[in-house]
Amino acid sequence: MRLIDYMRAERLDDVTMALRVGGITQHCIRKLKYGERGPSLQTAIRIHEVTSGTVGLTEWPKTRVRRAPDAAEPRSVA
Repeated sequence: MRLIDYMRAERLDDVTMALRVGGITQHCIRKLKYGERGPSLQTAIRIHEVTSGTVGLTEWPKTRVRRAPDAAEPRSVA
């Protein structure tokens, strides 16, 4: 189950969820529940624990990692 769905089902607001997870702000919970960012591994584990496994470790959307271009790679000139 996604975090947002869990919070709706349990009628939890961002502040309450942040307090349950611990070490995280309500702003961060908001970003996590709307998929604007992914959690650290430690935060994902804590959310998994406080939701009794309802929010699984694999429920988080894959985030794109932008890689800076390598200065050693030649660039084509057209």
